[in-house]
Amino acid sequence: MKMCNAEILKKIKMLEQSKSDILGEEVRTHQVSYQEEKDRYDYGYSFSKTRETVSGLDDEIRKLKHLLNISNATTIVPEFSMTLGECLVYLAQLNREFTIVSRMAKKEPTTTNTTYGGKVEYTSLNYDKEECQIKLEWLQNTIAQLQIAIDRTNLTNMIEVE
Repeated sequence: MKMCNAEILKKIKMLEQSKSDILGEEVRTHQVSYQEEKDRYDYGYSFSKTRETVSGLDDEIRKLKHLLNISNATTIVPEFSMTLGECLVYLAQLNREFTIVSRMAKKEPTTTNTTYGGKVEYTSLNYDKEECQIKLEWLQNTIAQLQIAIDRTNLTNMIEVE
């Protein structure tokens, strides 16, 4: 059966949620406290069945993640001439740069502060705010284009899943 990258990502998320639910149920039911034997409640917990179920989910998650890793390392995103994996790293780099440049673009060109001694201290930027704003706009546009290109590739790249 063939699935696109986005379907595989959703499947992994569903499997991880199922595993989390099972482990949460295990925490609630793997032991019981009681004062008298007649008050003891059997939740029906089975150590071996739970471990087997978790192991099966882990196997399936591992297999799907491996297929995604191969896809990310080999599938080219045409608009950027990079693999999906490279695009994901590039996106993280651009987002970090966006955070820095965004903060810089919001600063006032010159600010004043009065010191304890009553003197006025000036703080001025050592960069051109207009240049900073141009870079910020470029980052916004590039991040949006990259996200769309990654999404498009994840929706159109098909992987054989056994």
